[in-house]
Amino acid sequence: MGAEWELGAEAGGSLLLCAALLAAGCALGLRLGRGRGAADRGALIWLCYDALVHFALERVGKTTNQEGAGVLGSTEWNFKNTDKLL
Repeated sequence: MGAEWELGAEAGGSLLLCAALLAAGCALGLRLGRGRGAADRGALIWLCYDALVHFALERVGKTTNQEGAGVLGSTEWNFKNTDKLL
């Protein structure tokens, strides 16, 4: 794998946060789903993970709005800045 596959610090941190949220969502969903069927536990895992991700994204949005940085920092999408994503 050449240099084009190397991840920057931001990507590594993002992947680490995603893995931590997945682990936390699974643990919380399994804990809340004790004594229930497999489908119910799976749904609870997904809902816990989804809630954690939304909470984390909301916190990041509020942080970047206060600093005035980032295209995705706002809770409202700004189509004028889409060229910065590419």
